[in-house]
Amino acid sequence: MAEPASLAVGQSITSGSMRLTRVAVIEFAREFDPQPMHVDESAAVDSFFGSLVASGWHALAMTMRLAVEARPFGDQPLIGAEISEIRFAKPILPETNIAARIALEAVEEGKGQFGYNILRVFTLDAATDEVLIRQRWRMLRT
Repeated sequence: MAEPASLAVGQSITSGSMRLTRVAVIEFAREFDPQPMHVDESAAVDSFFGSLVASGWHALAMTMRLAVEARPFGDQPLIGAEISEIRFAKPILPETNIAARIALEAVEEGKGQFGYNILRVFTLDAATDEVLIRQRWRMLRT
């Protein structure tokens, strides 16, 4: 693993990628988001999306893993305090490789010994860099 970055305001880092497999899409959805467009290929054809698509919650969980592995602040953990924005920009098809781009938008001082890092996080199609999900995270700075 490469040496972790330590982002400054205005800087960003892009993670490695992970494949969102068809099997994983269906298994995740069966357990956590059991809607036809996520679990049943035949039913998905008649859905709003016209095909099987990954649950956004699945993609967000993978984005968190990618962000943790990218270590944007070195050994500092990513402790979530707030997600003030989640925008699903495009359906994510099975077998898509996704990556995360993490940008440090601001640093906020807290009331006490801890402050916050405000992050813009983008879930990307790793092959095209197309934004699939936009997020704004407020993470505790330790």
